[in-house]
Amino acid sequence: MNNMISLDSNGLINSGKVRVCYLHPANPNLVIKLPVGKKKEEQQANIKELKGYQILMREHVDLFCISHCYGFVNTNRGTGLVCDCIRDDNGEISKTIWDIIVCQEECDLEYIHQVIGEFCRFLIPNDIFIFDLNLKNIVLRLKHDGSYEPVVIDLKGRYESHGLMSLSRHIGYLGRRKLERKCSQLLDRILIYRKNRTEFQPAEKIFRGQEGLTH
Repeated sequence: MNNMISLDSNGLINSGKVRVCYLHPANPNLVIKLPVGKKKEEQQANIKELKGYQILMREHVDLFCISHCYGFVNTNRGTGLVCDCIRDDNGEISKTIWDIIVCQEECDLEYIHQVIGEFCRFLIPNDIFIFDLNLKNIVLRLKHDGSYEPVVIDLKGRYESHGLMSLSRHIGYLGRRKLERKCSQLLDRILIYRKNRTEFQPAEKIFRGQEGLTH
């Protein structure tokens, strides 16, 4: 993967505050995340995500609920981080919770809330410490039977929290307590943002795919 990868605007999937996301031109099942500028936060976002991913994989051998990372590549737009492109069973790029509850006119809010509740009840007892749980960092992969499978597409939050948590010998207890708070906030926000969706909708409702790039 030492060869330069050429990216153009047609491959742009989405953009956030510190990164932009391109579809990998040679593999539709991968994306390449690139920093948007030269600021420290922007340049470190990919490093933090890869380290957060590595921490999780040391603790959990097989995780189906995250977008996996595959390291860095050189592109004509700078060094990028290669990650899974999460797709629905029909091949479409999966939408984030935000895209569904804020931007879509119709959605099954009760079902989405139920799915995320079950997801949280899976994360907590298994000590899967993913803390950056927000509406734009989780996609709902649509399966053939109409059900949703949540997948986390941004893992920076775990790395950013790891140093503080490791100071305590009670890391498991503290981690679970923090995860419980984050899950509760996520479930509350699903209801709040749907209720007030008109306040948060972009001027142009354009969806091109997942991002996991919000911070």
